[in-house]
Amino acid sequence: MSEAVRRLGGSAVGMLFLLSAQPLNRLTAQVSLRASLGARFSTALVKDSVVVPIALKPGVGPALQIGVRDDLRGPWTGDITLDVAPASLKREESGTTFDAGSFTATALTFGLRHDIYKGLAARLGLGGLVYMTENTGVFQQGNGGIFPLIAIDASYAPAFGAKRGLEVALQYDVHRFITPALRTTGFPNPRPVHRLALSVSARLVGQ
Repeated sequence: MSEAVRRLGGSAVGMLFLLSAQPLNRLTAQVSLRASLGARFSTALVKDSVVVPIALKPGVGPALQIGVRDDLRGPWTGDITLDVAPASLKREESGTTFDAGSFTATALTFGLRHDIYKGLAARLGLGGLVYMTENTGVFQQGNGGIFPLIAIDASYAPAFGAKRGLEVALQYDVHRFITPALRTTGFPNPRPVHRLALSVSARLVGQ
């Protein structure tokens, strides 16, 4: 797990370095630093019903984001976004629910955003996600490394929030989840995990 975290952390540091390296006039004219807060729902990490129904489900938790957005020519905008989402983990077995610990899912994505209509925009992002947690349960032999992730967002910027760049976004992403412990216990194939978040964001620096 530590190697995956170092790699993702290095990417985040690189993002901040690129921001600080921008000339001041370019930063205020084209680049903005944004923060977002919301709630995220995730489908089960593990699900099986061969013997008895078993599911390992994340609880609904906060979604925290910080991103750098750069206006490109025309209606396109590029961005780099760091997403941190802590959540509890529940094990459901034969109708009974058990506490299975917690984790923090951290993702770094590179996206392209396109203005569709007044205040409406869509974004496509590609990147990677890593689960940071204690080495217990399905993570006892490691967290599986960095999982490729695809994200699709739709956002609306109301006119009354233009001064601070307020936006309301519905965010969807998907990745495939597997760990060494799951492979050992007879789960050979990664399982798709779908995540949905509703968030509100604002501009901290820039235009």
